[in-house]
Amino acid sequence: MSRGGAIRAVGFDLDDTLFDHRGAAVVGVRRFLGQRGIDATDAVLAAWFRAEDEQYERWRSGEIGFPEQRRERLRTVLPQLGLAVPASDSGLDALFDDYLAAYRDAWRVFPDVVPLLRTLRQRGYRIGLLTNGSEAQQRDKLARTGLADAFDAVCVSERIGVQKPDPRAFTILAERLGVEAGACLFVGDDPERDVAGARRAGMCAVLVDRSADAAPALDELVDAALTAPAHGD
Repeated sequence: MSRGGAIRAVGFDLDDTLFDHRGAAVVGVRRFLGQRGIDATDAVLAAWFRAEDEQYERWRSGEIGFPEQRRERLRTVLPQLGLAVPASDSGLDALFDDYLAAYRDAWRVFPDVVPLLRTLRQRGYRIGLLTNGSEAQQRDKLARTGLADAFDAVCVSERIGVQKPDPRAFTILAERLGVEAGACLFVGDDPERDVAGARRAGMCAVLVDRSADAAPALDELVDAALTAPAHGD
């Protein structure tokens, strides 16, 4: 990996870019529902992730709080599976904690992540993280997967007060990395929240697709962006 022109820093999204959220969630759902006699078929998993996406977006938009989006996920999915829905918030929270325990047990980063971050560090790039989510959970992911000290700057939306794809989130990341936005490459898995948001802030951006079997490797995508003659859109 050779160093590209004006790019001096590389920022990353966390979930499904560096951290295998989807894989851990599938393991967590299967264990959580299996303990309750439910087979986590493809249709069941699709319903779970649809509820996750919908309720997380409600939290992201400020409509509901973070604990409430978890409760709403259970209120949405459990009746579809013939499972009783606890009447109290505390009952829902205790139930969701069972899922969280299974989810956390499966936490891991993708195998190519640590070598890539090490190579970028050796080449002199500043490395940052920008993730939507709760400060406690996202920091916990970094600690439990060995990435707590891997970044020069970590920006979690709950802490910085603004979320992707808002360009201000990317500007904050660049400021904390000590570079102009145009000197930063951003890498993420969401076309709108990561790539479009970063570009609106003036960054270069590259999209990674962890779900596609034939997708280019992460290091290849990053290297191609860093070594391109011009770092434009």
